[in-house]
Amino acid sequence: MAAPVLDLLETLETHLEQTKAALNALREENEMLKRQLASQVPHTQPPSQPLQGPAQCDASAAEPSVADVKPSDSQVISEAAAAETAPQPPSPQALLNQWYKRYPNAFFTGHTKPLKVGIHQDLAQRELWSGKLIRRALANYVNLPRYVKSMREGAERIDLDGNPAGKVDKEAARHASDRRKDKSGSNASKQAPSLDHRKPQQSSRQASQQTSRQAPKDAVPTPVKAHEQRGEGEKTEAFETTKPLSLEDKLRGLQQKFTGR
Repeated sequence: MAAPVLDLLETLETHLEQTKAALNALREENEMLKRQLASQVPHTQPPSQPLQGPAQCDASAAEPSVADVKPSDSQVISEAAAAETAPQPPSPQALLNQWYKRYPNAFFTGHTKPLKVGIHQDLAQRELWSGKLIRRALANYVNLPRYVKSMREGAERIDLDGNPAGKVDKEAARHASDRRKDKSGSNASKQAPSLDHRKPQQSSRQASQQTSRQAPKDAVPTPVKAHEQRGEGEKTEAFETTKPLSLEDKLRGLQQKFTGR
């Protein structure tokens, strides 16, 4: 057991001596490179940093510096603050309600005029919202019945300031007319089932009223009649029992008694 341990110690000492020799060689080479670099750069500049060994390079690469971490944190904070201060986009209808006040010469709540072709581009230049939100709010306005009704051939179009901006052509007027017809047809189809549902109820109600009118006023229900008939039968039986017997009936009764004995 002692011999292998001694061999191991000798091997480690040899390896240590080799490592020290390599380290000294690297130091000498580093000093030589420093002298060469100092001779090439002006004397006013500070001497360059000593070259790092492989272990030091790995350690410096693995540990991020404080200067690298701080900008990322500040960037995250600034982005969060910007997100909090940024206004939330409204709904399409809420944005349209804002346009009624912001562009009173173009968007009307009563009598409506056709808008300029490409009005969404003008709105995109003035509004800070996305193009999708602007188009949805504009669709809510142009789909109103009063706007579709205003799309007549030759009607004057207006821009956001209310200035003339072209005429409604034949194709646009025809498209608006088709939309009016489709909308009226859909409304009629929705009202038809409700009317069909009301008719059977009305007919059944009318039939019951007619039958009640045709029935005689002095008619008595069947159970009442049966009760009255039973009462009349009992009255006749009681009358027959209380009726006085004649002489013939008395003789007939006596004969029946004797024959029975």
